[in-house]
Amino acid sequence: MNIIEVARVAVRSLGANKLRSGLTILGMVIGVAAVIALVAAGAGTQAQVTEQFESLGSNLLSISSGAMTMRFRGGSMSMETESAESLTNDDVEAITQLASSVSAIAPQYSINAQVVYGNKNTQTTVLGVTPDYLTVRDYQVARGRFIDNLDLTNQAKVAVLGATVADDLFGEGLVDPLDKTIKINRQNYQIVGILASKGLGGMQNLDDQVFIPLSTAQIKFGGAGTTSLQSINVQVVSADKIELAKAELAAILRASHGLAASQSDDFTVFDQSQMVESVIAVTGTFTVLLGSIAAISLVVGGIGIMNIMLVSVTERTREIGIRKAVGAKRRDILAQFLAEAVVLSLLGGAIGILVGYGAAQVVTPLLGYTRALVTPGSVVMALSVSIGMGLFFGTYPASRAASLHPIEALRYE
Repeated sequence: MNIIEVARVAVRSLGANKLRSGLTILGMVIGVAAVIALVAAGAGTQAQVTEQFESLGSNLLSISSGAMTMRFRGGSMSMETESAESLTNDDVEAITQLASSVSAIAPQYSINAQVVYGNKNTQTTVLGVTPDYLTVRDYQVARGRFIDNLDLTNQAKVAVLGATVADDLFGEGLVDPLDKTIKINRQNYQIVGILASKGLGGMQNLDDQVFIPLSTAQIKFGGAGTTSLQSINVQVVSADKIELAKAELAAILRASHGLAASQSDDFTVFDQSQMVESVIAVTGTFTVLLGSIAAISLVVGGIGIMNIMLVSVTERTREIGIRKAVGAKRRDILAQFLAEAVVLSLLGGAIGILVGYGAAQVVTPLLGYTRALVTPGSVVMALSVSIGMGLFFGTYPASRAASLHPIEALRYE
């Protein structure tokens, strides 16, 4: 028999007992759907987290005060810097003059503060920045303007609001924030701009921030004569100059801080791409783990196929004997029962992909993310594995059917 004829006979044989075949297919549907849903949730999580870090800016290096350490608390990992105030405006000047691989530099001074407008208030992050911050961190102004050089020179008390802060204080489109006066730690600031929504960046809501001139922040929150900085954001000329820039920055800062060769750095040069790679590695492992757990249900579905095929061989022993008696060869019987096993697994796989896609939309929000990513690779993998399960678990029953002796099969009651 040709392949089409084998498949037709297999479908007809399975249709003779629809309930049993349906329950067997259901086992494969559950297995494939579980794999598709969990792998899609993992892949979507990886893509979303990666985009969040990339939204921080392109070719970005961040220099922070103190040495960075990895800490484990309550089963979770965090990156922390030792308390230090090693970065100053002098470091910014040195980097500007000496770093050939740097295209833009944006220092920042930040505090957590209460921002008030009328009878509304919010606790948020206030950043003292320079005009280059807009470019380095890839922000867009939705309305008004950003901090400019005149604001820095005059130590102006002006503010630019992130989208979340604007909504918290003024409502969504209810009041025009431009030119309104807000209080930051009981000091008045005039709003000169609203930034376009940027969403999450890493683990931070990039819209829940207020920006003021760096010189103003240092004086108002650090005191007269303050030149310290929490961090310096640096945009590198191109991606292939990242390593050169890191080496340049380390050498410049060590010289600026007067560190001897035996002394450790009192700063950390943080490469955004390193975090992205770490996130990809962690979420990739997470996705594989989820897929492996779900694959167990595929094995259970395969065992169901083997069980039902063994029952089918027993029930159709006389049929096998008759077919052999009229000339059916061993390979014909083998192909027939293998085809039935593959049809069961293939139908289960196809339905499981559709069910898995829907389930992924439910599972992903439960993991705290919004995107489920069903890739062609995961679909091909799920179908291939389901068909492989049909072949693997169908081989023994098919081989058992093919090896039956015609005379003994005809005598079977």
